Amino acid sequence: MKQIDGRYFRTLVIVAGVALLNGGCTIARWYAGVPLRGDPAVLVKGQSTKGDVLELFGPPTQITHQTDGDAFIYAYDRWNYSSLTVVEPITGQRVFTYTRGFNNRDRLVVLFDYFGIVRGVAVEHATQQMPPL
Repeated sequence: MKQIDGRYFRTLVIVAGVALLNGGCTIARWYAGVPLRGDPAVLVKGQSTKGDVLELFGPPTQITHQTDGDAFIYAYDRWNYSSLTVVEPITGQRVFTYTRGFNNRDRLVVLFDYFGIVRGVAVEHATQQMPPL
């Protein structure tokens, strides 16, 4: 009869042990809004209009009305989550859980004066920094 190598036997035992454990894996992605369609750097304070902003970025997520003009707010949120759980099959006790989650967002705020001319632009791009799951 052929003798089994010790490393091969240990590997076989580990694989069999893992096969006996139940587990679950969850991957979730939640996105709200739409990515920014244009480059905010092309907006010129004192020259660009509401029409220019709407043509470049489309309808805003939110419009706020102020006493001296309006503000268009564009928002895009990304949330990525993954989880791995290993459960002992006989007792149902959780043996191990690993979770990983990332939440980033892009924001663009464009301030207009009373006549609809751009008077300020603020932008935050953070969704590009998200690592893959």
